[in-house]
Amino acid sequence: MISMNEILKKVKLEDLPEDHQKNLAILLERVNLIRGEWGKPMTVTSGYRSKADQIRIYKEKGVTDESKIPMKSRHLSAEAVDIYDPDRVLQEWILMHEKRLEEIGLWCEDFSATPNWVHMQIQAPKSGKRFFMP
Repeated sequence: MISMNEILKKVKLEDLPEDHQKNLAILLERVNLIRGEWGKPMTVTSGYRSKADQIRIYKEKGVTDESKIPMKSRHLSAEAVDIYDPDRVLQEWILMHEKRLEEIGLWCEDFSATPNWVHMQIQAPKSGKRFFMP
């Protein structure tokens, strides 16, 4: 199963605001339901991010204009996780089990925007679509 430490990395749970701690508990429960049903290991590539982490990540991608950095990312509130999926096998499994994703309460970034990972979050995007463009 995915652990809290895998999502938090170097951040301590007690250093998060209370609402972020609650989000993290929900995220872990829901993602681990998928993990259990999928039955294979999952590697977290990105979990909780501080604002500084978010800025650094996008600057490393070449985005230097901070107004273009998504500062409403669900990673910033412990509501999202990215799972490494270089062969797209988790993506395929999710597409075959879309109804289960809905029952559990998870939304994914459209797989065309995530070539080697799966982004899952516990809040619906503005579009309300189960698979959405970031």
